[in-house]
Amino acid sequence: MKCVVCHSEDVGLSNVKEAIKQGNNIIYVPVKVLMCNSCGEKYYDRKTMLYLEQTKTNIKHHHPAMKEIGKVLMLNVR
Repeated sequence: MKCVVCHSEDVGLSNVKEAIKQGNNIIYVPVKVLMCNSCGEKYYDRKTMLYLEQTKTNIKHHHPAMKEIGKVLMLNVR
């Protein structure tokens, strides 16, 4: 497969973390996708897209248990 962005042939399966915003939180969902190792373009198949859509809906309605891995603090500037 050739990358449609940079035309590199260095495209292969990679483990990535897809970010889903929920209010002020960002939830990372690990998925395996085809990715160009030259420019970083990602290619999602139908099964992965359905999984991400389902996960987003589940997070919104069912509030599954998640592990906190850090915090981001913002200075309240007046």
